[in-house]
Amino acid sequence: MPLKSPNECFDIPEVSLSNFFLSCIEKYGDDTALIENNVEGKSLTFKQLYKQIQSCGRFFQKQKINKGDVVSLVTPNCLEHVVAMVGVISCGAIISLYNPAYKEGEMQHIFKITKPKILIVSEKCIDTVKRSLENSQSNQVQRIIVIGKSIEFETWDEVIVSSMENEENCVSTYEISPKKDLAFLPHSSGTTGLSKCVMHTHFSMIATISSTWHHFGYKRGDTFYNERPMFHVGGFILVLAALQGGVRVIMDHEFDIERALAAIQKYEVNHFVLVPPILLQMSQTELHRKYDTTSWKTSITGGASIPPTVMKAVIDRFSLQVYPVYGMTECFPISWNNEADSFTDSVGSVCVNAEIMIIDSNTEEEVKSGEDGEICVRGPQMTSGYYENTEATEKTIKKDGFLRTGDIGHIANGMLYVVGRLKEVIKYNAYQVPPAEIENLLLRHPGVNDVGVVGVPDPVCGELPKALVVRKVESVTAEQLEKVIKDKLADYKQLRGGIQFVSNIPKSKLGKIDRIELKKLALK
Repeated sequence: MPLKSPNECFDIPEVSLSNFFLSCIEKYGDDTALIENNVEGKSLTFKQLYKQIQSCGRFFQKQKINKGDVVSLVTPNCLEHVVAMVGVISCGAIISLYNPAYKEGEMQHIFKITKPKILIVSEKCIDTVKRSLENSQSNQVQRIIVIGKSIEFETWDEVIVSSMENEENCVSTYEISPKKDLAFLPHSSGTTGLSKCVMHTHFSMIATISSTWHHFGYKRGDTFYNERPMFHVGGFILVLAALQGGVRVIMDHEFDIERALAAIQKYEVNHFVLVPPILLQMSQTELHRKYDTTSWKTSITGGASIPPTVMKAVIDRFSLQVYPVYGMTECFPISWNNEADSFTDSVGSVCVNAEIMIIDSNTEEEVKSGEDGEICVRGPQMTSGYYENTEATEKTIKKDGFLRTGDIGHIANGMLYVVGRLKEVIKYNAYQVPPAEIENLLLRHPGVNDVGVVGVPDPVCGELPKALVVRKVESVTAEQLEKVIKDKLADYKQLRGGIQFVSNIPKSKLGKIDRIELKKLALK
C-alpha cells in the first residue's frame, strides 16, 4: 500500500495562482517584502509588489498576451523576477523560466519547445538571447523587454514601473480552469535526455506553495535569505511560499559565504536554504566568528546526499535546526524531515497531501516494505507532464497517476531513504546536467567515434560530469573536446570530472549506454 502523509490533509483552493498570491500579500501592506542584497537601497514593500504585479499584468494584456501564450524570463535573481512571474500569470499567460547562464544552443532548444511571444531579459543576458534568436528556426518572439539598460530594446522601468500611477487598479478577469490551465514551465532533464519543460497548472503550483508553507514552520515577519536561482524550483517556489506568508525575502544573485553571513547579521535573517556544497562551506569556514548569526534559526537542505558529520558541524557551529527535504521540479515537496536528530540519513516523512510508493522499476509492482525500489509519488503538487512531449510524459507518469522519480530508495519506520538513482541526470552543485546534451555535442566532433557521460562522486559538489570517449582520430586531445563543451554549454555542465579515453562504451542489447557499467569504468 502507498505510504500517505502523517500530516492531516487540507483542501487546495481552485483559483488562479495570481489571485491566490495577490490575496495573500495584499494584507501585508507597508511591510517590507523584498530586498536585493547586491544592489544598495533596492527593495519593495508588499504594497509596492502588489501594484507592480498588477501593472505588469495590465501591460501584457494590452500586448494581446492571452491564456495559453508563453512569456519567457531570462534573468539572474532580482526583485523584478517575482513581479514578472506573477504578473505574466495574472493575465492568463504561462511563464517559462530560463537559466541565464544558458549558451546559444541551450536557449534555442527551449525556444523551440515553448515558442515564447515575449521575452523578459536581463541586460547581462541580452547578447546571448539575440544570437539565439538570430539563429533559431522557431522564432516567434514579438517583443523583448530588458531588465536594466538598453538602447536597442524597451526596458522594464519604461513599460512596467513608470506606468503604475497612470493605470486602472486591476488586471481584467479571464476564464480559468485551475487544474488544466498552465501557469509555469520550469525546465528539467526529467529522468533522461535533453531538457524538458515541466507543466505546472495553477492548481499544482498553489498546492506546491501551500505544502511548502505548511512544512516551513515560518511565521509572518520572519526573514528568509535566498541565493538559490529563481529559475530553479529551489528558488522560485521557496520565495513565493515565503512571500505569501508575509515573510521578508532577502534576494541575492549568487552565493558568496562572507556576503551571506554579512546579510544574516545585517537583516537578522531567520531562515536560509543550504544545498550540500554550501553546507560543506559553512561547516569549514572561520568567517562565522566575524558576524553575529544568532538570528538564524532554521535551514532546509537537499539536492544530494549529505555526510552526517558535515550536518552536525553546521548545526553545532550555528545552533541551527536543519531539515533535509526531498523533491524535484516535477513534484515539490515530496518528503520533509523534521526529525533529523533521530533519522539522520532520511529525507523525511511524506509531505502533506502526498503519497509515496516504492516499485520494482522493471515490473512496476510494489516491493515489500523496507526493500529498495524506484520511488514514485502522487499528489496535487505534481506536474501534469512535459510540455509538447507526450512520450516523455507517458514514460514518467504511470496510469495509476504516480510519477516515477527515477530515484532508488526505501521506506523504514514511516521515513523515506534515498539510496541512489536510476535516472541518467547528473547532479552538480544541485544543478541538473543531462548527459545526452554533452554526448550529442561531443559526437559532432570529427575525431570522436563514441562517447558516454556520467557523474563521478565529489565531496563538495555531489557529482562531476565526466566523459568517456572512443577516439576516431588518435590525435584528438582532451583539451580540444573540453573546449567544445566550454564554448557551447553553461558553466555547471563543464567536464570537471575530466575526459577518459576508452576502447568502447558499454551498452545494452538494445544499444543503450549501460550507465552502471560506464560509471564503474569511469571510477577505475
